[in-house]
Amino acid sequence: MNFKALIAACTLALAGTANAGIINSANVGSLTTFQDTGTGRVWLDLNNFFDASASHGTTGFDMISIAAASGFTIANTIDLHQLLDGLPLDGGQWSSYASIMGFGAQRNLIWGMFEGSTSPNYPYAWAFSNSGQWNFGGSTNAANVQNAGSPGSVDMGLWAYAPGSIVSAVPEPETYAMLLAGLGLMGGMARRRKQKLATA
Repeated sequence: MNFKALIAACTLALAGTANAGIINSANVGSLTTFQDTGTGRVWLDLNNFFDASASHGTTGFDMISIAAASGFTIANTIDLHQLLDGLPLDGGQWSSYASIMGFGAQRNLIWGMFEGSTSPNYPYAWAFSNSGQWNFGGSTNAANVQNAGSPGSVDMGLWAYAPGSIVSAVPEPETYAMLLAGLGLMGGMARRRKQKLATA
């Protein structure tokens, strides 16, 4: 096996061990965020825009405007699948996701609007606490107050991410082990090659 083949094999092995997940990330101004360790993108927490006490809520266009002014891009369907397909909901994971992403306590609901329909209508993706999967469907008029408009009712967020984000999560221990094993193999091959050249 040559060096290029070994490097390619190590790269594939390391890629296979990567576990997608989400972690809390640094604030961007006054906005809270989380990071997807699968794609490396930093996302807005969904509860940045919740209406807890005002007599009127936040419109979808307000959310989009605030996100854009802070350098975030509203996600499309492909972006959301890249995030959510790596976050299974079949084993009670909802609570841990909700504590990081933000959720509407009134209904135990993680949800937000995203790009995809003709303005002012935007589709949304969601998961209730008892959901076994992420759901895509329905639409909301971004010009209106989300979720009816009564005080404390706004629990819809916005799926938006910062382009160019990079993963800052610490690699898993098995990733380190595989990397060290690969480096050891490359060192051994280099020694053998050097010995062959010396005896030739």
